[in-house]
Amino acid sequence: MIKLLHRMQIWRNQRLKTVRSNLHIPVIYSSIISKSFYFIFAILILTTILSFRENFLSSIVGIFFISIFGFIFHFWKKCQQAYLNGINYNLQYMIVSNKYYESQVIDGREEITNYLVLKYRETEKNIEVHAMKYGDKYNELASKLGSLLSSSLSLELGEMTETISQATYIFPKFAEIRLTWEDTLQTTNLTISEKVDWQFGSPPHVLLAGSTKSGKTVLLENLVAQYLNIGAEIKLLDPKNGELSWLVGKKLEDRLLGYKVVYNSPFQIAGALREAVREMNIRFQVMADNPDTYISKGKVLSWAEVNGNYPLVIVLDEGIAFKTEAETTKEGKQAYQEAMSNLGSLLVKSRQASIEVIVGLQRASSDFIPTYMRQNFGVALLLGSTTSDLDSCRMMFSSQDIDYKTCDIGTGYIQIDGVIPQPRYVETPFKSDELDFEEYFDKACDCYWSIRNNDGLSD
Repeated sequence: MIKLLHRMQIWRNQRLKTVRSNLHIPVIYSSIISKSFYFIFAILILTTILSFRENFLSSIVGIFFISIFGFIFHFWKKCQQAYLNGINYNLQYMIVSNKYYESQVIDGREEITNYLVLKYRETEKNIEVHAMKYGDKYNELASKLGSLLSSSLSLELGEMTETISQATYIFPKFAEIRLTWEDTLQTTNLTISEKVDWQFGSPPHVLLAGSTKSGKTVLLENLVAQYLNIGAEIKLLDPKNGELSWLVGKKLEDRLLGYKVVYNSPFQIAGALREAVREMNIRFQVMADNPDTYISKGKVLSWAEVNGNYPLVIVLDEGIAFKTEAETTKEGKQAYQEAMSNLGSLLVKSRQASIEVIVGLQRASSDFIPTYMRQNFGVALLLGSTTSDLDSCRMMFSSQDIDYKTCDIGTGYIQIDGVIPQPRYVETPFKSDELDFEEYFDKACDCYWSIRNNDGLSD
């Protein structure tokens, strides 16, 4: 019986309910009701005390009624509190207090005639709020309620999606558990947080932006380890010759014998991108020459989906630094132009060849990544205080209707084509002070060689 009642309660909560806006919300009379309770309660106590001297039995009856009345009052207060903390009341209050309604006086009483229609549903993990679009004055408002709803429900907005008929806001009831670097090597998916991950190539290419002390370089290092975990070949293009080269690149060149990992000068970077395009074309030619191998069940397989083939990942950090240094000489300018042409080719064509590009920028700007290139990045991630820069948000994300908040180190917003259609807040994997950096990358390299050894390759 208890299980049945519990299931009925879950079913009731998960039904889509409509908020009925009302200028005369019952709770406004709670003060009058409370005073009435206190007044009656005082009379009962006084009557019981006075009758105690004359009739003991009447006093017992009085005490009984006081107990019953006290129980009713306590129950009413609990119901009142539940109503005040409820989703329906808070959404009603938001509509009325922000005047998202039209009204007129009917029979001497002001009544709402039109209002922003909200529907909601509560599940075990989330609260969903649907702002409906009925072609009225509230159509545009429906997609701009993120911060107001977040304040009303006292929850962080997890995700927002929009269709022609409604805007849907999803608020997780429980905060995500922030992952550590160690957690990210436990899966073959590329993982940013507990609820944010994607498979290699679905979608391809990552654009990562964040100012100094935003956690951008730390995340790049972690992503390199995750790509090693799936057996990907890595090329690090680091024009500033910084941490990525010395902490990660040199380590990989020591462990991953047989190919160069680090490229620093503009000419080296241009050469690496040239080689990547050449590799892409070779892979396409092999796939064209072997249709029986690369076509299965009416589907064209990507390069890495065939046993014995592996992804190639190009990481370009500090793109603006590359442009600045390259443009100091005539030859450097030519190298830069060639590099950008090859980068564009990789972004547009390399998915089927299992070649992926990661570009890191200090500031999201079209000075380095033109709009047509930005559209080919399947994953966009903006970290740190840069989220307060609306121009950066517009450049990074296709949606302009998100209320972005200023973020701290290692936190920001992410959008993933086909996975997370609207930018959502995210906390990136945490690198603890106790982490043994050398041991961590040794483990990632061991995973790399383990995958390759299964196909007859050796360290």
